[in-house]
Amino acid sequence: MIKSFRIYVNILLFLITFISVNSLLEAQDFNSEDYVIFLPKGIASYIPRPVIIGFSPSGNGKDVVNIWQEAAEENNAVIIASNKVRNGLDIQTVLQVIKKDLNEKFSKEYPIDLKKVIAVGSSGGGMASHLFSFLHPDTVSAVISNVGYIHEGTLAQSKIYPQNKICAFLAGTTDYNYKLMKEDLAFLQKHGWTCKWIEFIGGHVMAPKEQRKEALKFVLDELEKKEKESNQK
Repeated sequence: MIKSFRIYVNILLFLITFISVNSLLEAQDFNSEDYVIFLPKGIASYIPRPVIIGFSPSGNGKDVVNIWQEAAEENNAVIIASNKVRNGLDIQTVLQVIKKDLNEKFSKEYPIDLKKVIAVGSSGGGMASHLFSFLHPDTVSAVISNVGYIHEGTLAQSKIYPQNKICAFLAGTTDYNYKLMKEDLAFLQKHGWTCKWIEFIGGHVMAPKEQRKEALKFVLDELEKKEKESNQK
């Protein structure tokens, strides 16, 4: 009788643990003033996912989520979009806080793969993405910059610029930043970055959906290759 009871208790505990570990997650409201979070449908708590850290030139995280949500959904990626980073703001302190929140808060609540952190943004948000990778190369694995160039202040620090990362450039054919982004492409390649240049017809605007999806797929494929190569060593 006692033995049967113990078996029953063990089975019950197993089921509770299984349901808890494998339950689907919902986005938590850490601080709606700071972030907007998107989780792909059916995300479970035990499978690490790539994470997009998104920046908007106007500090509008909701816009970032709306723009990248479909591509993130298709690739099972989490989006954490900042409401704080914006044009005209000295963002170095904010980026430090985002790094800390990513490691100490978000990675504890969500199944985030900290080896696959992608900084993404358009225009000033693209500049912020490049800066995030420069200031925190231990955190950012890849960048997707839409019509955004690398600030001359970090280009001037070529000797200490991060090496061997990944970047996708989304460039408008008539954008006034086109030439600067071409120069950034050459600069990053000299530093061992694996890059993809994706053009679209247009100016200083958001790239069409298909080009955005292409950029994210490229970055994730390259991150997967790097992970396999690292595991084989």
